[in-house]
Amino acid sequence: MYLSSFFNYYRIGRFIFALALLISFQIVGLPYAIPRLMFILAIYSFIALLRLVVFTKKMHYFDFLLDIVFISAMVHISFSIYSYLTLLYLFPIFFSSVIIKTKKIFLFPIASVLLYGASYYINGIIAEKESILNIFLHFLSFSLIALAGDNLKQKMQRQEQHIKNLEEEKIKMKGYERLYRVSADLAHELRNPLASISAAVQFLNEGRNSKEFIDMLNTETKRLTSLVNDFLLFSRPSDASKEDVDLPETLKSLVTRVKSQESGVNYSDKKIILNVIDNAKIVANRTFMEIALNNIIKNAIEAAESEVRISLKVKGQDSKIMSWESRENHNANQYLIEIEDDGRGIDDDIKDRIFEPFVTTKANGTGLGLAIAYRIITSFGGNIFVDRSSIGGARFTIVF
Repeated sequence: MYLSSFFNYYRIGRFIFALALLISFQIVGLPYAIPRLMFILAIYSFIALLRLVVFTKKMHYFDFLLDIVFISAMVHISFSIYSYLTLLYLFPIFFSSVIIKTKKIFLFPIASVLLYGASYYINGIIAEKESILNIFLHFLSFSLIALAGDNLKQKMQRQEQHIKNLEEEKIKMKGYERLYRVSADLAHELRNPLASISAAVQFLNEGRNSKEFIDMLNTETKRLTSLVNDFLLFSRPSDASKEDVDLPETLKSLVTRVKSQESGVNYSDKKIILNVIDNAKIVANRTFMEIALNNIIKNAIEAAESEVRISLKVKGQDSKIMSWESRENHNANQYLIEIEDDGRGIDDDIKDRIFEPFVTTKANGTGLGLAIAYRIITSFGGNIFVDRSSIGGARFTIVF
């Protein structure tokens, strides 16, 4: 990541420097003194601008070689006049040594000194001792700056790896923290029914054969069984077989079951408004998807004052959804399922944790319903969001 950032800084800095140099030379009247130098610098500034705008995400050795060739051209044209221009070699050499592989860091210092030496050869003074010493000193300085850049690169790589390790460790610790919290919540949920069962067994051992104790055993055993089954369900969706699931049919079936109270939800006088499109299919497990959607619908009905709205549509029909990030899936379209109620909504203090296990606002709830729904939906490539409904309560939006 730091390499691309470095290269971006290099491209921007190169263009700004070339433009500044062009303006400076224009001010001092260089176009009249050495017109060829201004022509070369103008071409270089244009190519630097072109590389800044085009191929912004691509890095090539061509960029550094381009700089070295143009610097060599300027050095040659202004030979023995503007000797300080050789300092410009240091920029492409340093940045190339930071970006390219260590084994190739001397590629551009060698190219620079060869082109610099070519100027001496063309001018016929290559054999002079002073010229040889000058070329050697330039090669030495080029090599040292390349080594300095490579050393900086290695330090940055170690620093980046250290930061990456810290981030991975942080993620791992968050996972452990969540596991500890879920384990503690699970232990708490198991302790209460176990305490009731233990008390009932103790009374029965004392010969107090009361139907109340037997009913207690039956109730708490069912509660434990349900809790264990839910927890197993929470960990299992990723291994489930996949098939084409017809979303309109599934939603209609669930609403029919809820209205007939087959799902155990007290429908009473609450109104359920269902509005779905036709021919909307996803690749998932039908049984698990029914469980996930049923859990959300049950929650909405229990939280509603008088009305629950369930809709299925294609993503893009609602402008508020367009800002959400899209993702690749097997469907030509992305489908949205919205389940909303007119209840009191979800408090802000638990909104961010609403899909975590054992987070619940119900007195007798286990807090696994929404966690299971989230686990199932995300396991099959979907996502789920919660926000405020337009009719006052909570709105769960599922994206496939």
